[in-house]
Amino acid sequence: MKKLDAQIARDVVDGTHAAWSSGDIERVLSFYTDDLTYWCNAGSIEGTPYVVHGKPAFRTFLHSISAVAESGSVTEYFHFEDGVARTSVECYLLHRRTGLVLSGSFRQVMTFRGRRIARLEDYHDAAKMGAFWRLVSCEETVQMAAEDLN
Repeated sequence: MKKLDAQIARDVVDGTHAAWSSGDIERVLSFYTDDLTYWCNAGSIEGTPYVVHGKPAFRTFLHSISAVAESGSVTEYFHFEDGVARTSVECYLLHRRTGLVLSGSFRQVMTFRGRRIARLEDYHDAAKMGAFWRLVSCEETVQMAAEDLN
């Protein structure tokens, strides 16, 4: 088997985004080790990083997003050195119930073990993401109140 190089790592990274964009969570997971760690700077309401360990927990996390939103992402910048990929990703997220859209870019750092990702770090604009989800919550409340009136 050929040693992991920048092209293979890029193919893996692009594969994760293509699978996510097509809604194929099991395909996304195929690019990760079973004991992966997912870390996100903007994941919790309390403002602390969100951390998930293991493929089953990551699967649950991904399903929680895909259950309420359509999303797409593509790698815009890629650098690979010493088993670590650094990327800039362009993405969008469409909240199905409200129709609200979040779009922009974020950074990822992926640490590889063999040809799979063992650690994924997502760096989002935490204020922007928090504002989006608060707006979604408000809009859903308004929509539910309107439904109750009808």
